[in-house]
Amino acid sequence: MVQRFQLLIRDRHGFERTVPLARSATLGRQGLCDIVLSDSMISRNHLRLEREEDAWWVEDLQTTHGSFYQGQPIGKVLWEPGTPLRLADGAYTLTLLSSQQTHSDMHFQAILETAQLMAEEVDLEDLLEQSMDRLLAISRTDRGFLMLLEDGELATRVQRNLGDGLEGAIQLSLSSVQSVFETGEPIWILNVADDQQLSSQQSIMRLELKTILCLPLVIQGRRIGVVYLDSRRPITEPPDRPTFEAIVALCAIAIERTRLSEENLRSQVLATVGQVSSSIVHDFKNGLFVLRGHADLLAMSTTDPKILHHSQKILDSVDRLTALSQDVLDYAKVREPNREEVDLEAFMGAILEPLAPRADEMGITLRTAGTSCIIRLDPARFTRVVENLVTNALDAMVGLSGEVVLSWQRVTAGIEISVRDSGRGIPKKFQKRIFEPFFSYGKKRGTGLGMATVRKIVDEHGGTIDVASEEGQGTEVRLLLPDLQALESLSPEESTGKHRALDPESH
Repeated sequence: MVQRFQLLIRDRHGFERTVPLARSATLGRQGLCDIVLSDSMISRNHLRLEREEDAWWVEDLQTTHGSFYQGQPIGKVLWEPGTPLRLADGAYTLTLLSSQQTHSDMHFQAILETAQLMAEEVDLEDLLEQSMDRLLAISRTDRGFLMLLEDGELATRVQRNLGDGLEGAIQLSLSSVQSVFETGEPIWILNVADDQQLSSQQSIMRLELKTILCLPLVIQGRRIGVVYLDSRRPITEPPDRPTFEAIVALCAIAIERTRLSEENLRSQVLATVGQVSSSIVHDFKNGLFVLRGHADLLAMSTTDPKILHHSQKILDSVDRLTALSQDVLDYAKVREPNREEVDLEAFMGAILEPLAPRADEMGITLRTAGTSCIIRLDPARFTRVVENLVTNALDAMVGLSGEVVLSWQRVTAGIEISVRDSGRGIPKKFQKRIFEPFFSYGKKRGTGLGMATVRKIVDEHGGTIDVASEEGQGTEVRLLLPDLQALESLSPEESTGKHRALDPESH
């Protein structure tokens, strides 16, 4: 039996992760610490953990906001397992966990816990977070990220202890990741010093990496992503490689199962919306037409301000319900874009013109940034996209000052269109849901189909849509549309490869 220790880290938002402890370690905000704690209240070098046989000592490194054990600020104290340690006025709470397990027990428990992911009903984002934490704990590494194949390219979906600059933080790994994904061959280096080719590379020397694990996520021979893990220290008790590869495979199965389940749910919602629209929406609109007629007649037959007030309330409700009905019909109907050549400079200006009075009334600057740019799209359908995005941006600016910028530019892959505001931003937990039908955030009134319809129209044009938002800093929605004129001018050989993902027929 072996005495094993883990560090349970809980941040001020309630998020928890565990880190294996096998030797002394430094905790702090700077990237060179053994365990990185990113909260701004944490000092660059905040805490030192020292192991003496099976006992642990903890030392505060003369920090600004302090470390507290049993309610008292500490210098250096003996840390009893199970007793929480509070850092920087509650920025983090640390708990030392102790257990006695054999290697076989640990491997079996890790496989059972990972297999349980396939039985749980969790959304994809939560599953990716859980998978990342589990792989870090089992491998005893410090940092890592998980990428999935999306729209023909690897996209980072979750990361730990790497900060915002992923490419700068792990320069080598990005080329390694691509190679692992393309070949399916894992990288398994428990001590970089033993690999002369890697140990001589500048990026490895700069980052002081000691351990690198990079494995593909594979389902029935099909690669869906890759997981990367590294550490600045050699792993003294490395995981059994076959066991760890089996755990990674289980994670891949759980991820793909959840992703397919969510796609199936979206298809069911679309089918349900179609059924509803075909059975009742047209009759519903006829009833609204009758209500509008009577409200108009009522308003025309009197000068009584109370009656006029109530008549207008009826008309406002009719307009809102009519918009909901139209959104349902538009969302349920699949159509091929009726493309025309459009100059974005004139097209965008015409869309913003009727929205300008509202922006002026709010004290918001509404402007465009772009020059003459010809693109082939469906003007009627795409007008709805831009109107919806700009209206959402203005809604996010209510009671604030700032600007909403609608910009466009020609890029290598096509035409990029952006709507950026300096409003309240969208909480991270809601960002993954903004394209869901009937989900609405930040609006007292709304159909909940606006952004779902936007994505549908963009998909119909063979494009992609991406949202970047930070609370208190604003939101930017970026659209990338294929430049069909440029693609049609290429030879068949030139129009394959990386352009294939831009072909509307592939969506």
